[in-house]
Amino acid sequence: MDNELRPQPEPIAQAEAANPEPAAVEATPAPVEPVAAAPAQEPAKAELAVTETSALAVDAPAPVAAEAPAAAVVEAPAPPSAPPQVIAVPPTPPPPPDPEAAERAKAAAAARAAADAARRAQVEAAWKALAAGKTTRETHEATVKSAVKGGFLVGIGAFRGFLPASQSRLAGIAPEQLAGTKIPVIVLDADDAKKRVVVSHRQALETQRRAARAELLANLKVGAEREATVVRLADFGAFVDLGGVDALVPIGELALERVEKVGDVVKVGDKFPVKILRVDEGGKKIGASRRAMLPDPWRDHAAILQRGKVTEGTVVENGSELKIEIAPGIVGVVSENEAIPSDYEIGEKVEVSVRSLDPRTRKLRLSTMHAAPSFESGSFAPLGAELKH
Repeated sequence: MDNELRPQPEPIAQAEAANPEPAAVEATPAPVEPVAAAPAQEPAKAELAVTETSALAVDAPAPVAAEAPAAAVVEAPAPPSAPPQVIAVPPTPPPPPDPEAAERAKAAAAARAAADAARRAQVEAAWKALAAGKTTRETHEATVKSAVKGGFLVGIGAFRGFLPASQSRLAGIAPEQLAGTKIPVIVLDADDAKKRVVVSHRQALETQRRAARAELLANLKVGAEREATVVRLADFGAFVDLGGVDALVPIGELALERVEKVGDVVKVGDKFPVKILRVDEGGKKIGASRRAMLPDPWRDHAAILQRGKVTEGTVVENGSELKIEIAPGIVGVVSENEAIPSDYEIGEKVEVSVRSLDPRTRKLRLSTMHAAPSFESGSFAPLGAELKH
């Protein structure tokens, strides 16, 4: 019976070891004040347990383990600081949709699409017009980009082209001087897939020349005045370019005086005004005169260049012939039968009359006032000649 009533120490030790209070203090961090208050209660429980045990068993072990929980509480590490609290800020809600802004954006997008479509249509129309040039033979303006093997690269609007060397008239011009040069061209071939063309400068120039000739001939009339450029010399005259049409200036129409050799008066490249004398065979034969455009004293003083006209002149020569100038550039000769040259002095004023004249050869014969007309076809002999007889 004694053995049954005496409590065994193992259950008490197990109860002390299984006490959850100290373990709870060590495992779960808590604020400082609650942790400090908990150990004050743990020894009381231990003492009560020991007292009850001592009353039942004399040889029970001393309550040494009852102080262990207090030591564990004192030596426990401080709980880690609490992590900073993160406050979640809700995102700002988007503004409510603006119906007018949506409409504006939609209209802008539609405008851009329409502009793109218009540009594409414009480019396509320009290409069709350019490609049609190989049939219409229309002349286009091209800009030389660079020289390449076999020819030149050119630009025609927004499109690229190739000008073969055989179809150009750019020989003799340095390549660095060609960049940016604008030239007329005619389309020979067109590549629809690559939007590229092959062009001819030579044929464009020929087309322009034919058009200029047709326009010039349509407006060319006898008596018209044109600027001429000498392009070739011949024994009988000089061929000149009137701006797309060639004309002939006969040797007798080159100067006021008699011309023995064409090269003595003009040379290739000379420029001068001419007057149109005739247009024959639809413009195939055109005659012009340089002489008609030169200052002509015979034309300017036509009023005194009439047979029988009496005027005052100045003696300019009294050698073998008596020569008298009746106007600037107009000199006549007085026959020896009518005056002795040595009887007159250079610069002397003399009254004379026009006896005969030839405007083409510029020959003028004069007569002094005191001399009677020469004997010609039934007229009387001069008075001096009659007295000598």
